[in-house]
Amino acid sequence: MIDPEECEQREWLIPTGTGGYSSSTICGINSRTYHGYLIVPQDPPHKRYMILSKFEDFLIYNGKEYPLSTNRYNYNVYYPNGYRYLNKAILGENFISWNYNFGDLNTTKTLIVNKGSDSISISYSSENGMFRICPLITFRSHHVALKTRPGFFDFSINNNIIEIKLNEKPILYFRINGDFSLENTQYWYYNFFYNLDYERGSNYLEDLYNPFCIVSKSNEIEIDAYVLYPKKCSIMHLNKDIVRLLSASSRDFVVKGKDWAIIAGYHWFDEWGRDTFVSMEGLLLLNGEYEIAKSIIKRYLDFEEKGLLPNGFLHNGEPIYKGVDVSLWAINSIYSFYQYTKDKSFIMKIFPKILDIIDWYWKGNGIINNTNGMLFHIGSPRTWMDAQFDGTVVTPREGAAVEVNALWYNALMITSILSKELGLDYTEFIEKARVVKSAFKENFVGQNGLYDYIDLNMKPNEEIRPNQIFAISLPFPIIDNEEIANKILLTVENELLRPYGLSTLSRKDPSYIPYYRGDRISRDKAYHNGPIWPWLIGAYTDAKIRLEKNIIKVKNLLNEIKPLLDIAGKNNGYIQELFEDIPPYKSGGCIAQAWSVAEVYRSLNKIITFS
Repeated sequence: MIDPEECEQREWLIPTGTGGYSSSTICGINSRTYHGYLIVPQDPPHKRYMILSKFEDFLIYNGKEYPLSTNRYNYNVYYPNGYRYLNKAILGENFISWNYNFGDLNTTKTLIVNKGSDSISISYSSENGMFRICPLITFRSHHVALKTRPGFFDFSINNNIIEIKLNEKPILYFRINGDFSLENTQYWYYNFFYNLDYERGSNYLEDLYNPFCIVSKSNEIEIDAYVLYPKKCSIMHLNKDIVRLLSASSRDFVVKGKDWAIIAGYHWFDEWGRDTFVSMEGLLLLNGEYEIAKSIIKRYLDFEEKGLLPNGFLHNGEPIYKGVDVSLWAINSIYSFYQYTKDKSFIMKIFPKILDIIDWYWKGNGIINNTNGMLFHIGSPRTWMDAQFDGTVVTPREGAAVEVNALWYNALMITSILSKELGLDYTEFIEKARVVKSAFKENFVGQNGLYDYIDLNMKPNEEIRPNQIFAISLPFPIIDNEEIANKILLTVENELLRPYGLSTLSRKDPSYIPYYRGDRISRDKAYHNGPIWPWLIGAYTDAKIRLEKNIIKVKNLLNEIKPLLDIAGKNNGYIQELFEDIPPYKSGGCIAQAWSVAEVYRSLNKIITFS
């Protein structure tokens, strides 16, 4: 028997491929606002809504009811106690199966996510008896648990199809496979308690509606729950080979709505520009999904505005422009795309947009100013270290950020290479890159490698952060002096390298916070001030391979990423957003982060194929 409090920490997640997902804990206790059997995007892949929270289900045998489910109510009440009978849970690529032991009765429940649709199938079987299955439904943003009723629920039945309506609008369908009867219940269940959200200082109490209960007439029954149409998929088991496992999990962040998009992280992140382009090689190019990559690149470039590409999009599709590095990451991804495909015709089509970005960044656009080649940005937060709360920016980094300028040089060199490939004059970009490199060396080189940023008064910031690694990791490193490059690498290794990636701030810094826990303000203060971020292992791997002459030591990089591979192996191929910088390195943030998976997968491939 698993302890229910331990169970609340052991989550599972299966994305649908539409932007939605199915997720809970291994014993069925929903411990997050985001946990539910069917979460569906209302504007695919955006605006995700919880529709079917779970089933309250029982095996009926010899006049007695045996519970399969468990809920937590009002802080410390667990009811019913299905967790006591749970024998084991098996997680596959698109399914989770639970086995229960009720004395001599062996009972199995299996939930299959029918990928590519907003549809799940749940089957029950037992050696004897019958089942009573009571859906618990709602209709709300997956971000916000509801204690108020969203409206009036109703349902109608036509043979084996049940239609659920909210305010006379259909929101969900059930298709019952097997003989059954229906109990008209129309109950409200009050005060479901979501412990992980309670610990995060978020909304954590919810009421759910039960319109009816389905009672099987035999010891087997299957229920399809869907929004538009039912779909049936066979179960797919996990591949134990870590490369194939990461390849499979990486595809779960690539979703199809009106357009192809990359979800930054499950449960709560949507589509973000920076994360999209950092993740593109690991999620798409390594998997041979070149057409999807082209679609995403083109869509973002179509939104180019004074050189900037969107950080993300509002629910109405309106782009949000904030990050000064997004466009530069995009150019880096375009170069990777070209390296994989040699698709010169596509590069020719999008090249005017690349030139537009370079032109705006060189002359300035009001947010970005070019001073002697170096890029200074006004306002914050505009880099990946973007935590803020109540109008307070935790890591402002306003001025010339080290990684932004490394990306700027890299983008200029890429533009020169692509110009040459297209038979165009490229000398302008070589000259501009030379100016940028000279200004960078003059202003950024310091005692501990590189300064993290230069403020608007030209004062260098001496915090030791991982951002300097990008100066030696990108395809065209702005630091090519071997002595300085090795000093940067040594600083990162001595101060920031950890079992699960790179820490975001040196332990010697007075602002360092190793923990990531508590309410939102506490978490945001810590977010980029100590916790370990797995995605940074990609840049570290690139830098190490570039500078390390010994092939044996390069292959030993597998030891650096092994803890992350072990995490992926235990978590369906997923890797979390971050880890606390103190043993036992508790994970935090999203339980499945796109760029964590993408960069670990890319690093693994790079190490394996290195010769």
